[in-house]
Amino acid sequence: MSGSRRAAAAVLVLGIAVRVAGDEADDAKKKPFELYWKEGQTVFRTDDFQLGLSNRIQFRFERLTPENDTRIPGTAQPGDSISTFKIRRAKTQLEGWFWKREIQFELQIGWAGSDATGGSATFSGLEDALLNWDASKSGAFMVQVGQFKVPFGRQELTSSERQQFVDRSILSGEFTRSRDVGVQVWGRVASDKLEYRAGVFNGNGRNRPINDNDKLQYDARLTFEPFGPVGYSESDFESKDRPLVALALEFEDNDNARATSAPPGGFVANFHDTTFGADVVLKYRGFSAYGELFLRERDPEQGESFDSDGYVIQSGCFLKRDVFELAFRYASWDPSDATPGDDQTEIGGAANYYFLKHRLKLQADYRSVDDDAQDRNLKELRFQLQFVF
Repeated sequence: MSGSRRAAAAVLVLGIAVRVAGDEADDAKKKPFELYWKEGQTVFRTDDFQLGLSNRIQFRFERLTPENDTRIPGTAQPGDSISTFKIRRAKTQLEGWFWKREIQFELQIGWAGSDATGGSATFSGLEDALLNWDASKSGAFMVQVGQFKVPFGRQELTSSERQQFVDRSILSGEFTRSRDVGVQVWGRVASDKLEYRAGVFNGNGRNRPINDNDKLQYDARLTFEPFGPVGYSESDFESKDRPLVALALEFEDNDNARATSAPPGGFVANFHDTTFGADVVLKYRGFSAYGELFLRERDPEQGESFDSDGYVIQSGCFLKRDVFELAFRYASWDPSDATPGDDQTEIGGAANYYFLKHRLKLQADYRSVDDDAQDRNLKELRFQLQFVF
């Protein structure tokens, strides 16, 4: 072989070696995937996809003691007490992004649920199924579609995982209806001090195959946080050297007028509800305070319109920071200002021990719930262990 041919062959071999070495270096730098566990979530991530998997279980013991002949489901006679173990909630959540980081998804399934008065467990099914597009790529303007919590009611927007009491107040479910199917725009602007949300929904709750009338539900919520974001956790795990404050105003319009099959001689009332709400949160060095007000006008399909208002105040304080906490709640609402003496009230206290913040905690609370119209009272003692994995 001539010298020139030997030189050309040597260059070719060297080029192949350099290319192979480069490919191997690139492969070494580019991991095929990552798999790790962080804060109760197992995360699987590649260059084009991220999936977080978490599970939440709430194991509870309840002792329900009625007064004034209140009847509890499952008891033999009015006035009987009942003690119950139950799985209050068991949920699996999948969340992450695909293709691009600004295209996010969430899927949550509830495996078990039970009512607040000791009813038997029932399968709760699909809860959240949504796609969120961060069009601004900065969180300033996002579009969300699917089934998710409507932007109305701070305590309702706060996950049951992050509550100070084992359940929300008696206002939940009356003024706030949780999840629905629809679309919302939302984001954070003004140097992360202002959060806005506005959406349009069916207005008849989650997991409904079709809207039950030709009306839609409209919601809007505006939150001002002058000292930075205030997390949707009732306990104060966030504040350090300065207070955190959140002030919010909200609005909901939902016309439930529709054709219904009433029993003979009767009428099933459906309302056009217009509700204004406001809430305030203060957190500082382990102390938390929260208040929420609802002003609702109800216009029935038959009869005169009336007002139905409610409010809740709640506070908590860590006796040992991030470990042991005491909390207090008072809530009241009036079903109708046209009917005297029909108020419903709740007063209670709670004690919480946090092993891993909300991911592993033991809760105990005691509350008294009064219904003046029915002259009924129910006292509840509840213990709950929550673990997230």
